[in-house]
Amino acid sequence: MADSTLARDNLFQLNVLLWACSPQPASAPVTPVLFNAGYGLWSVEQPLDAGVAELARLRSAAIDIRPNPVVDVVLHQDTRREYVLVECKPSSFGIGSEWAPQARGIIVAGGNAAARLGLSGHLTAEACYLVPAEDAGAVDRTLLELAGQVAAQGLPTCSTAPIGLSLRADGVYLGLPSNPQGTSQMPRSCVPEKRVVAVQSDEDPRPLYIIPWIPDAPEETDLTAFREKVRSELLARLGRGPVGSQLTFTFEELLDAVTRGVFRYWRDRDSLTGRVFPMLGQLLGVLLGDDPRASVGRREMNVNVNTEKDQQELMERVRTAALPQKLPEGIQLPMEGQT
Repeated sequence: MADSTLARDNLFQLNVLLWACSPQPASAPVTPVLFNAGYGLWSVEQPLDAGVAELARLRSAAIDIRPNPVVDVVLHQDTRREYVLVECKPSSFGIGSEWAPQARGIIVAGGNAAARLGLSGHLTAEACYLVPAEDAGAVDRTLLELAGQVAAQGLPTCSTAPIGLSLRADGVYLGLPSNPQGTSQMPRSCVPEKRVVAVQSDEDPRPLYIIPWIPDAPEETDLTAFREKVRSELLARLGRGPVGSQLTFTFEELLDAVTRGVFRYWRDRDSLTGRVFPMLGQLLGVLLGDDPRASVGRREMNVNVNTEKDQQELMERVRTAALPQKLPEGIQLPMEGQT
């Protein structure tokens, strides 16, 4: 994938954020520049639902505001009780764009962040958009204009700013060469740009993704990594499992294992149970689903390992299963409550 295309890939952008805010050993090729600035991961796919009274105000506004947006990532800075609502976008956009109502909704949510995040006490929030570095200036201006529109309706707002992502010969960078017009603080921690992932000139800038698949991610950029991580984790669990028992592998446990614990931060339950779980169920179904010793449900898979022969046969099946480039359509998971 060309560097310019990769910088616009939502899944790549998300993983750069996760690398940047996750502690790393000193010898790692990843520098956690946001973690070093005091920012940590608070949630992924975070719903920002409005309360009843706020919802009525938003619906009566003279501009289009999405009342209950879901933001890609929320970071937090504990010493300042500051929360950063980060949305990843492949390009800049204007106030007339189809993305503008969501951006207005995020800005309003940031102005009432304690209620939207279910927290108490005084805190601040800001809205930041992660975009390719060459688009950051345009996004900066758009966010300021959108915040002005929201404020003109008498609605709460929060500070805004873009944060740029760029790929160079020596690695992947976050940040901007100079401070943006918007006053959000998190992007200022990456001025000038800071390298997150170091690579040699002939290396792919994508190490193993922390989150290898998300809904709507381009299949060609991530499905292989996701399915092979699932295969490896299933093999490991089958190999460790006691013979003479039924093994239960919950989807939460499998996802947590293949994402280094990040899926425990996934907050949008509708997305998780309605889209992520079914995708995982499809993968497990291809690996073992028609074996009479295994059954795939909506939230877990059960495998009967009665003998060592069962164990070896099941592991060999998982090891050699030919996963198609695109998972077959029509795989159905049982209704809730069925195995």
